[in-house]
Amino acid sequence: MQTEIIKIIHEKGHFSVAKTEEVVKQEFFIPNLNKLAQQVIANCVPCILANRKLGKREGFLNPIPKDETPLHTYHVDFIGPLESINKNYQHIITVIDAFTKFSWLYPVKTVSADSVLDKLRLQQKTFGNPKRIITDQGSAFTSKAFNDYCAKEEIQHLKIATGVPRGNGQVESSLHSHPSVNKVIT
Repeated sequence: MQTEIIKIIHEKGHFSVAKTEEVVKQEFFIPNLNKLAQQVIANCVPCILANRKLGKREGFLNPIPKDETPLHTYHVDFIGPLESINKNYQHIITVIDAFTKFSWLYPVKTVSADSVLDKLRLQQKTFGNPKRIITDQGSAFTSKAFNDYCAKEEIQHLKIATGVPRGNGQVESSLHSHPSVNKVIT
């Protein structure tokens, strides 16, 4: 009986819990009114449909476990386009070791899988391969060539969520650590 009263009053305007309580209190005394009003409104189909979120749905976050070994995990991304006097090198590939935070900056002419792979192979000659590479979902990192390279070299490739730059925070924070990068290349 009490829930029916709350439901009838709520459905007159699909009020919020507070407004529904206010209207009910003008005519009735119902113990535990707040709790009952919340239950009625939580099960109101028109309110559920009207209040659902539109657009891209939020996903689950999967924290990336940290390793305690240098050169185990690389964070890789592009910086640019940068202004260049001779228009040759307009981007920089940034490779950061997740443990030591040491960064390597490689100027490149194009944002492509080939340019990334060339620089990773160059780095491989000196330091070997990492066990894991973390990138965004740019075309250079989602290409077949990059995925084939990771599979061949037995490197785990983790891609961060689209539109969440803090997911690859090592690289994003390096942009602030190297403010003069633009001046070095030009």
